[in-house]
Amino acid sequence: MITKKIARIYRRRKAVSPVIAAILLIALTVAAVAIVYFLIIPSFRTYKLEATILSVNDTNKDSLYNQITMQFANTGTKTVEIYNVTIWVCSNGDQGNVDLWIPLLDWNFSNPNDASIDPSEIDSDVKISGDQQIGLTIVEDTYCRVEFMFHGGRQPLLLDWFRLNDYWDEADILVDFNNLDLTAGGFDGTIDDPSRVANNYVTSGGDYYLNESSYYNFLPVLDEVDVQFYVGSQIMVMHSINGNLTEQPLVQSIDLTTSLFRSRKFYLLGLAGSWGDEFPSSAWAVKVTITYTDNSTNEWELGHDYIDDWWYGANPGNVCISAPSGKVTEIDLGLQTDTPHSHIHTHTTKFSIDFYKYIKSITFTDPGTDASGAHIISITFR
Repeated sequence: MITKKIARIYRRRKAVSPVIAAILLIALTVAAVAIVYFLIIPSFRTYKLEATILSVNDTNKDSLYNQITMQFANTGTKTVEIYNVTIWVCSNGDQGNVDLWIPLLDWNFSNPNDASIDPSEIDSDVKISGDQQIGLTIVEDTYCRVEFMFHGGRQPLLLDWFRLNDYWDEADILVDFNNLDLTAGGFDGTIDDPSRVANNYVTSGGDYYLNESSYYNFLPVLDEVDVQFYVGSQIMVMHSINGNLTEQPLVQSIDLTTSLFRSRKFYLLGLAGSWGDEFPSSAWAVKVTITYTDNSTNEWELGHDYIDDWWYGANPGNVCISAPSGKVTEIDLGLQTDTPHSHIHTHTTKFSIDFYKYIKSITFTDPGTDASGAHIISITFR
């Protein structure tokens, strides 16, 4: 009897429909996935941006640097969107003193699309630039660090300090010799008496011989060999209070603005000249000035260490009196083939220049009060 009642109750029970069960299972699965996606997965997604400096560039050749090229790598799982860039610069030794840091606030991405870096993206040609420029020079180290602010980041990305001088773009610095043509530059200075033939530097019997116009002359310069010099039909002759050189200008310049370049060294052939020994021992007879496109300069005041008379016989002891200084190389040219058949010589020398900067002009200045009239035969850069 009891067994029959239990059997009837069991047969009357209501079960959950298979369709409803499936719907409930799907709903539970979707809810679980949503919880994982919105609450758990985001906790594992991160911003992780790495930035590397590749080069610093002077794009307008004004000897001030206005562009930095970088590589970005997003090793995180979130897209990094940078909205602010600050360039900090300081002199060497000032990295630990925030009061001496100089902020450049107008720098930004040259291509705005580069400000967004997707996960796993590596971009090795990102350029940032600004109107507030950075000066570099061979006489001082400049240090820099870059700061990026990005959306969602709790802290900015602040790169370590780096020596900016190590990253300048050397792409257009001279590798081969760049010879200036003084004849084409309009220099028509005569050599001593204008009644003599113009090629008084044509010689024989010396250690060296100067080829004119169609050939290069390869000459030693201090510790270097085979430095290339071009000798034109005319040269630059400086002012003297003697003879016909009184009409020579006190200042003679070469304008290089139409062909700007950067160079590590500046070479001269010449300096020995007319009445070259006739100026006070403590004075300078020629001042050489290199002017860069930022209007900064290098200057050298040249005295007897560089300048003497080109005729051996006019110097004390009939020798080159500049060579013992070690600042020039004596170039014995032998005897002139034309009158007055004097035994002559010249000098070569070199100067280090600021290779971070573009050269705008080179100027030769005479004091105007002495007899010395130096000869500038050839100028070359490398």
